[in-house]
Amino acid sequence: MEGTRTSPETVVAVATLALAGAAAIVLGVGDTIGFMSDSAETLFIAAQIVGWTLLAWATILGGLGAVQLLRRLVSRNRPALPAVLLLVVGAAVIVAVASTHLLWGSGSGSA
Repeated sequence: MEGTRTSPETVVAVATLALAGAAAIVLGVGDTIGFMSDSAETLFIAAQIVGWTLLAWATILGGLGAVQLLRRLVSRNRPALPAVLLLVVGAAVIVAVASTHLLWGSGSGSA
């Protein structure tokens, strides 16, 4: 019985997209909870920390995936198209989440 082999680039690209998507969900839930009460504030802060940690790991893995794909291109091997597409989508999600959930400068005292 023959099995399919998954390239390391595809695994890294899937992990990047999964981490970026999880960060988007966690940060979105944290924004929805907001500062309704003291317990909600604790959950909001925990969601912010977890969300930004997931986004940081997604960025690190995305950079690793980009380096893998560039090394493959330099060695004249064609990278797998699904890996490239997943990595591009993962990078787009990272940029979207980082631009909509600013670390600083979004509060009322920033102007």
